[in-house]
Amino acid sequence: MFRFEFPNILFFLLAVPVGLALFVFLQYIEKKRLNSTIDIHLQDEVVPLLSFGKQRLKFILVCVAYVFLVLAASNPQIASSVDKKERKGCDVMVCLDVSNSMLAEDLSPNRLERAKLALTQLISQMQDDRIGIVLFAGSAYTFLPLTSDYATARMFCDIIDTKLIDYQGTDINQALSIAAQSFGESKTNDRSKAIILISDGEDNQPEAEQVAKSITKKGVVINCVGIGNAQGVRIPMKDRNGNIEYKKDKSGNIVFTRLNEQTLKNIASEGKGTYVRASNMSLGLNSVMKSINRMDKKEYTSLAYRDYNTVFYIFALIGLIILLLDFFIFNAKHKLINRNFFFGEK
Repeated sequence: MFRFEFPNILFFLLAVPVGLALFVFLQYIEKKRLNSTIDIHLQDEVVPLLSFGKQRLKFILVCVAYVFLVLAASNPQIASSVDKKERKGCDVMVCLDVSNSMLAEDLSPNRLERAKLALTQLISQMQDDRIGIVLFAGSAYTFLPLTSDYATARMFCDIIDTKLIDYQGTDINQALSIAAQSFGESKTNDRSKAIILISDGEDNQPEAEQVAKSITKKGVVINCVGIGNAQGVRIPMKDRNGNIEYKKDKSGNIVFTRLNEQTLKNIASEGKGTYVRASNMSLGLNSVMKSINRMDKKEYTSLAYRDYNTVFYIFALIGLIILLLDFFIFNAKHKLINRNFFFGEK
């Protein structure tokens, strides 16, 4: 089992494609300026030591070194021991809404952060159950497959953010379908699989109740947690300067988000589960989990990874060696090296 202790640091890898695009653009500008100043047939005579190929090589080396150093900073770890045991528990897939409406502050500090906190607390109370997470907004995907590695599950909860899905909306249909598929094939009378849907239910497609009904026929119970205010609240958003402003529609009117409680109640009803409404005192996950624990539990083999060994120094060493190699490569061509043999054309 391989993991990163600080996965948030991996977001710094996004700087690589940005830097690559900027480098290509700057080299294009430099080549264009050179060709407009000096005839292409005379460039070898006027600037004999100029080598765009060596510049590209040095930039690639720096990028590769940067990647390894970022990986090292995130502290990669490898499990040194595995515990294999028979357990009896439930499989729980959590479908968590990460649309922008979850940034509303009718729950403190906001809907999404309150849900993440409650989910982390729920995971800490689990013993023999497996948990997985599906994130959804206008689309959905499996964020965390079913696992009994609770430390990893809590780590994944920490990095959940509305930015993880660009397309806005509330596609509960797709979220429920993906969660159901995560359980694999199941018998109709197997009641040890459950879905917990956490959403404000806004902008949902009307087919969700039928999707829930079809999933229930496969032995999966669907529970819903309604999060938000039915009266409607504004959605705070940050502008480019980090200032708080409120989301507006195309006409410039402030958008209000409201809890669509009836839809979530209908989904829970068709899913043979329970519905609870979140509050600042409690999100309701504990009461939902109590209901799940009353289900028949199946026996399964669990792998628990323990005693992780840190291997950051391997990545750091590789990164430093590449930087050292880059240091000994000059931007200018060397008279004794044929540029066409190793460094390519200008």
